Amino acid sequence: MNMKEYKLNIDPRILELLGPSLYTNIYYIIAELIANAYDADAHNVYIIDNGTNITVEDDGNGMSYVGGEIGKYLNVARISRNSESDAETKLGRKKMGRKGVGKLAALSVSENVLVKTITNDEKSGLISQLAELTYYFLGKNRNYASRVLLEALDESEIKFEKIKQHGTAIVMLNPQYKLHATIKAIKRNLLKLFPMVNEGFKIHIIRGKEEAVISNFDKDMIKELSSLITLGNEFRYL
Repeated sequence: MNMKEYKLNIDPRILELLGPSLYTNIYYIIAELIANAYDADAHNVYIIDNGTNITVEDDGNGMSYVGGEIGKYLNVARISRNSESDAETKLGRKKMGRKGVGKLAALSVSENVLVKTITNDEKSGLISQLAELTYYFLGKNRNYASRVLLEALDESEIKFEKIKQHGTAIVMLNPQYKLHATIKAIKRNLLKLFPMVNEGFKIHIIRGKEEAVISNFDKDMIKELSSLITLGNEFRYL
């Protein structure tokens, strides 16, 4: 039996940060989740489209319930950087996430979102529901910070597609917006929004038996251009 309790701490500023048109594009949402994976020092992030659900899974650090990392993750729109060291990951990457609202981005297109994570053999999982959050947003005063109790997943339900030892998966159930029909189009749209890919941080796009990997922004993006002007020799290799 899962005895873990997940409380989403909602700062009043979320009402200003979340507008009706903040996330109107499925690719913006996926880019937010990819950024979270980047901040978690992932080397691989998998965009898995099975036609019904869209999963963004990464092999990053994962989050511990016991260690309090999930509690920090569930602090929405609170200040997460109190020092220069907070602005960098353990691998020395400059953190991309800022306001902490990216974790709610998936709810822009899916009424039910699963969050599953594993680290040091410790599994945790929860269900975030749009209807429940909407009730709190509409029922509480703008100047009142809300604490929403989220439903926990049983450990038997916490399974992953690609990762084994550590990482996180965000599953958007029955999203109202779909990804493009071709892998090539999906790849092109992600390249426009997330230029940080390289051999140390790869994006895998998976749909059925099809799979594409984005591992070099310069080479992949250059193929999408009709013309290119460079100044000096720095980018001559392109």
